[in-house]
Amino acid sequence: MRVTALLLAAAALAAAAAFIACSEKAGGGPDAAGVKATYSTSTGKLELITYDTNKDGKVDAWGHMEGTRLVSMDIDRNFDGVIDRWEYFSADGALEKVGFSRANDGKVDAWAFQGADGQMSRIEVSTRRDGTVNRLEFYEGGKLVRTEEDANGDGKPEKWEAWHDGALASVELDTNRDGQPDRRLTYGPSGVKTTKLR
Repeated sequence: MRVTALLLAAAALAAAAAFIACSEKAGGGPDAAGVKATYSTSTGKLELITYDTNKDGKVDAWGHMEGTRLVSMDIDRNFDGVIDRWEYFSADGALEKVGFSRANDGKVDAWAFQGADGQMSRIEVSTRRDGTVNRLEFYEGGKLVRTEEDANGDGKPEKWEAWHDGALASVELDTNRDGQPDRRLTYGPSGVKTTKLR
């Protein structure tokens, strides 16, 4: 994730520099690589860079800028005309999170975060696809280890999952909505075991 983000960020800034250099030499207009820059009419600052990475005549990457700072990027990775990756950058240029569409329909509904080791550490999901995060997935070594989910939308989790080696190991549920789990389902070779916790 880090390498892709850095390459795309570098490409966006290189495209902006190429556009500006080309515009100065040719007296304006997009360069031959299909790069187009849009500037604010009120401030004159660079706001958007669009470009055609596979040179098929269709824009497939949009770099949202605040002057020379890359704020976010929208990317159509498979060139089907639908955005399928959203990248968000901090003020110092570091990748903060990557958004994606679980339904592959161009609507972002999940955001991945990387840890200090460069691997994915957390995914935030909007299961209702309304932009509100109600499921958190935590990863270690690239593997899902636990989740928390607020399925009823009250702002508190009522479902906790534990995962082991890619398999669901247990689920704890808050059935009386007091914020604490009161029932556990444990999954094993012999089936599902239900335990009352309180």
